[in-house]
Formats: sequence, structure tokens, C-alpha cells
Amino acid sequence: MGAVWTRRIGAAVLVVALGAGAAFLAWPEPPRPATPVPALSLAGDAGFLAELGPQRPGWSALPAQATGRAAADPSGLGYRHEWPGFHASARFQGTGIVLRFDDALNRWRVTLDGKAVEVSRPGRQDLHIRGLAPGPHQIRAEKISESSGPALFGGFFLDDSAQALPPPDPAPRLIEFIGDSDTVGFANTASRRDCEAEEIYAATDTSRSFGPQVAAALGADYRIVARSGIGLLRNYGGAEPDRTMDRLYPLALPGQPDAPALPERKADIVVIGLGSNVFGSELAPGERWSDKGQLRHEFGPALADFATARAQENPGATLVLLAFGEYGAELVEAHRTASALLDGRGLANRLVVLGDPQRNACLWHPSAEDHAMIAQALVAALKGPGPN
Repeated sequence: MGAVWTRRIGAAVLVVALGAGAAFLAWPEPPRPATPVPALSLAGDAGFLAELGPQRPGWSALPAQATGRAAADPSGLGYRHEWPGFHASARFQGTGIVLRFDDALNRWRVTLDGKAVEVSRPGRQDLHIRGLAPGPHQIRAEKISESSGPALFGGFFLDDSAQALPPPDPAPRLIEFIGDSDTVGFANTASRRDCEAEEIYAATDTSRSFGPQVAAALGADYRIVARSGIGLLRNYGGAEPDRTMDRLYPLALPGQPDAPALPERKADIVVIGLGSNVFGSELAPGERWSDKGQLRHEFGPALADFATARAQENPGATLVLLAFGEYGAELVEAHRTASALLDGRGLANRLVVLGDPQRNACLWHPSAEDHAMIAQALVAALKGPGPN
């Protein structure tokens, strides 16, 4: 059908099929109240109790294996985080465990012995899990929403019943995914396109986006450096020109640029998907490009330079350029240019050009089915013959 351009008009979405010369106005369903996400969600068959309550001093910190860009908290305990997909795992023996939060922004999934409890905007509280069967346990906490600013995961603590065990061993490989809202998993569990803010919050689950799916298929861990609306050279609609990914990538906390980052493990694979917001919106007045052709001319070398910097930071890493082909020939050709430039620099890379996802989730974002398709394409590329 050709490229698809969308624009919101009030609560409606104007959809123009550029290649077909057809347009139609898709009106939303009637307004409906958004159900607030409960602070605590625990399945009835979980086999343990969980409750949020005031923080209590005196419990001992439990060592954890944490992955995700973060900064140390001034207290010396916990992780200040803002980028998506931060997660931590620990092991202990006993019948109870405590997780500490200072986070009024995010949703978390806590998995223990195969059962999960979800926590939403806990604020400055402890999550106390009790009633576990005696013996060893492994626990994982993962942020599944997108942060609008920094927040704190204070870590795991042993209650009076528990003893520490060594944290889990890290996965043999780490994949870093750099991108925009599609990489975040923006509203990826939604089944409709027209959504209110609280519905987007409830439907976003980074752990079910294509990045974690690729990592699971390859027996790897993942780090996600992504942000809705962000691009390279320009953001969606030309917004915040001083906060493109090349500016924000080095920061542990984009909302606190002076926060020192905690040490990070080097990545074995780096997947970069940054073109959609560059080419997916019209140029705004005052931007320096006269048309998409000029933008394509600059984007290829800029993407190659950005990928080269990541290769220097992660020696020996496999580079993957991820292009969402539905955004047009300019995007695809710019990615081909970047791939060729990397080849010329002796940096082997793989270029993955996606077909057209259905984008049936909120605000025309990839659905769960789309994320599965993207993950399959990346796994096939990474398992296939050598790089370009």
C-alpha cells in the first residue's frame, strides 16, 4: 500500500495511505473511564502473601545481580533508574523477603518461584512478601513501564526469617537494545489504537517487547536504552532538538544529567533502532533540513558514527541496524548507507529491514504480535550466516 501517515485530530486519527492515494477518518470508540491500575496485584494461587507498607529500618540488604543503566543512590543502597527494562535478581533462603521502593512513577513485576506480583506507583514503601515455603528461593524484580523521570529501586532485604544466598550467575551474553517507543514496548499489550494516558501506562510492558524476547531465545540478558519519541539527528516532530539519542545515551539518568553511572557490563550484541521518529514525522518550521532527501543524506553517516562509538565501547560486539521499513525508502536507504560505511571501517554488521507491522496497539504502536514478529526477524539474523 505504500507508506502510511497518521495524525491525531482531537480524539480521531487521520490515516492517509500515501502510496494508494486514499484517505479515511477513523473515529474512536465512545469515551470510557480508564480504570486505575491497582497498587498491588497478586494472583489468588500465588502461594504467598504480599503487602505494601512503611519502610522499616534494620533489615539486612541482600546482594543482587542487576542489569540496566542506573546510578547509585546517595544512601549507598539501591539503584536510581530512568531508562526502561531495569531488572534485578537475588537468591535467599527463608519464608519472607522485602523489596524497597521510592517510586511514584512505575509498574514493577516481581517474580518468585514462578509466581508474580505486580506493583504500581508504590511511592516510598516496602513490599513485604511472606508465607513462602521454607527453603531456597530466587526472586526477580523488573520495571515494566516507561519512566517520566528518575526513581529508586532500593533493593532486596532479608526479613527476620531469611538468610542470604549468592546472587544468580549472570547470563553468558548481554544484548543492548537502543531505540525509541517501539523498543520500549509502548502499550504493546493493548488491543486498540485509541487510548488514554492511564491505558497506555497499564498496557506498556517492556519485559514483553521484542528485545527481551530476542535475549530469551539466545540465552542472553538484555539492557535497554530507549525513550518514546526519540531519534538520531531529530526527535518526533522536531521536538527537544537538544535531547536526541546521541545527547542522552551517555547519561545514567536523562532527568539528572550529572548523576554518575554505575559500572556496566560490556555488550556482546548491540541492536540500534533509531530511524522511525527521524523519518516518521513531517519536518517542522525552523529545522535545518529542507526535505526528507537531505535528511537521508545526513542520517546514514550519523547512524554509522553512533554505531561506531558503541562498537568502541563494546569491543568485539556484533552490531545490528534495525530499520522499520514502513517509514519509507529514505529510512531504508539511509540504513544501507550506514551499513556500508561500517563495512568500510572494518566493523561487521547486520542490517535487518522489517516488513509492515500491524501496529494495532495504542497510538499505532506495535502490538504483541508485532513484537513477536520483530523478535523472530532479529533472532533469524543473529543465528544466520556471518555479518554483512
